Amino acid sequence: MKIFEALLLAMVAILASASSCLGADEEDCDEISTLTISGTGDATADADSVTIVLGVQTRNESAAGAVADNARMMADSIEALKAAGVPEEEIKTSRFSIYPTRDWIDGKLSDKVVFEVSNQVTFTLDLSDEVDVGEVLDAAVSAGTNSVESVTFDLRDPTSVQEEALEDAVVDAMGKAEVISEAAGVTLGRILSISEGGASTVPMAESRIYFAADVATTTPIVPGDVEVTATVIITYEIEN
Repeated sequence: MKIFEALLLAMVAILASASSCLGADEEDCDEISTLTISGTGDATADADSVTIVLGVQTRNESAAGAVADNARMMADSIEALKAAGVPEEEIKTSRFSIYPTRDWIDGKLSDKVVFEVSNQVTFTLDLSDEVDVGEVLDAAVSAGTNSVESVTFDLRDPTSVQEEALEDAVVDAMGKAEVISEAAGVTLGRILSISEGGASTVPMAESRIYFAADVATTTPIVPGDVEVTATVIITYEIEN
């Protein structure tokens, strides 16, 4: 289906470029027939960094009480993170909120107001330092962390993987151009232009997080691959 759609688009592009000279004097027509095609490519690599967002959530009938409880637990969590090998300068507050809530009891909204406080920090670890992500999480949880928002694996420098994806995209575009030109009964000429449509890194969010059932076992965290996708656009001259 994708090839069929690409063929249709290419035929439209060819006809449009060719028809621009219809009705004009030959000497006044500088237009040439062209074929523009896009290609996509991808490449993967082992993640070498991980960004973790975790935090502390507390509830109390007093806003001040909820804040005080949260501050104590977060301070203990940060100390535990530093003791587990997380550089202090890497730990940044990414969210802090206080809001009143009311619970539903027997299908009715309670009149009692309870304040919820949420405090989150974000930090990035270099996996080449042989840090155990599971041990870091366990240390934070043992100290008071009760919320892990995300564990995302990524690449510190995706340049080489992006280049590989771009090469794959060029091969894909040239292959499509051959198929389309053959189906259209035309001959490809020189390449008039090549442009990069963009490259993007797709971090892999870690979904396999299993907190240890006992303190003697480390929570297993399994790093995944990181995928990089790229797009290029190539315009060919049509010789006939």
